[in-house]
Amino acid sequence: MILYIARHGETDPDQKPEPLLTETGFDQAKRLGERMKKFKLDCVFASSLIRAQQTAKETADLQNLPIEVFPEIYEVENGETIDHAYQRAVVAVKKLREQFQGDERIIVFAHGTFNNCLISAALGFPVRSDFNFCQENTGLTCIKFMPDGKIKAEFINDYGHLDNPEF
Repeated sequence: MILYIARHGETDPDQKPEPLLTETGFDQAKRLGERMKKFKLDCVFASSLIRAQQTAKETADLQNLPIEVFPEIYEVENGETIDHAYQRAVVAVKKLREQFQGDERIIVFAHGTFNNCLISAALGFPVRSDFNFCQENTGLTCIKFMPDGKIKAEFINDYGHLDNPEF
């Protein structure tokens, strides 16, 4: 299985209770969808939060796939510990590996802090409060689960689909 993990596009932090994508965020989502067009995806997953689904829509539409909401995948909530979020990520990776055991390509659209947990869980690393995998808006990570049991991080937080990243 090839697992792509993407963070949602830029949001307006002043929007409450749930921020939506900005115009820039929609553009980032479109560019990521165009990038992913060259790969035949088998499944598109997203968190239940609107910003993740808005970002996933571009890729799903171009792949002619539905967006499937994955119950364990949502941003770390107020009061939730990073260890609890990591345990959700471990469960998510286990479910994905049980469901996809061949050469499938899947993508998960989620959130910066949770994606850090998801990447750590996929690679078999413990989560640490003093370290994280950088997750810029629409940053893309690719993890390959090889037939021999090895796991390869192809790339982490790649945003080459954005012409002029602002960081």
